[in-house]
Amino acid sequence: MARIRIALCQFGLQDARSYGEMENHLKEQAEKAMGTSPDFIVFPEYVTFALLAMGGSEQMDKDRNEVLMKHIVPFTSRYKALFSDLSRQSGAVIVGGSHWTYDDQQGKGYNTAYLFYPDGQVKEQRKNHLYPNEALFGTAPWDDLSVFKTPKAAIGIMTCYDAEFPEVARHLMLRGAQILFCPTTTNTERGFFRIRHCCAARAVENQIFVAQCHSAGNLSVPADKPFTAFGRSALLCPIDDQTGVTHGIIVEEKDGQKEEIIVGEVDLEILARSRQASEATILKDRRPALYKFHYKLY
Repeated sequence: MARIRIALCQFGLQDARSYGEMENHLKEQAEKAMGTSPDFIVFPEYVTFALLAMGGSEQMDKDRNEVLMKHIVPFTSRYKALFSDLSRQSGAVIVGGSHWTYDDQQGKGYNTAYLFYPDGQVKEQRKNHLYPNEALFGTAPWDDLSVFKTPKAAIGIMTCYDAEFPEVARHLMLRGAQILFCPTTTNTERGFFRIRHCCAARAVENQIFVAQCHSAGNLSVPADKPFTAFGRSALLCPIDDQTGVTHGIIVEEKDGQKEEIIVGEVDLEILARSRQASEATILKDRRPALYKFHYKLY
């Protein structure tokens, strides 16, 4: 059995008025996850946005880029050091959610997901597709996707809105990914269901495991548009006679408004059987030549 244990940190939003507060909250949740003996620990998109509170209670939504540059970008080195240390301590690979970073050479801000290895390696995947409001606070899209080799599996990261584009997951699967991690923060229940249905579709059409990890709760800022999050973190899988999971959900948090650790397991041997000999061999039955010459896909 090639079983892999995954702990999803559904992260509760709460104002962080110092870097120490932010570090303590991240560490607290990571240590709870570590207690479940996971191979992977996962955090959600924009996991450090609690630091927006450092911009003061009178900040407005239009001020977000200024607050990001002043309070969140300088936290990057501490964020990376914290998760690197936690990965080393736990022996788990940590998908550290995403953090807003600024590239001085390119003069652009990016929604950057980080991957931390127990041996000290740090990899990153910047978000490819920007949800409309992200561009409004100075975020730029990235033009590359990577598959990362880890001790347990080949993985890809599709950050939130990236999951709504089938090309992202298909590209990662074709390059060897066995698990897709989707760190996400959806501001409404409607947004949650959009991401959930898309992640479920990606799992079925690519015969792949998808780990969807959310934030939950709300901040008190910006004053005119407080940052909110709703989501039910879950592990999703192909739906067939090999996985035996009728609804495609291995494990799911039922409350979309609270902080929680959700733990589940995936099995790469089952995934291989699903791809080769299930009742629905979707990958084997694809017709690339037909798509290329007869379908207008782009």
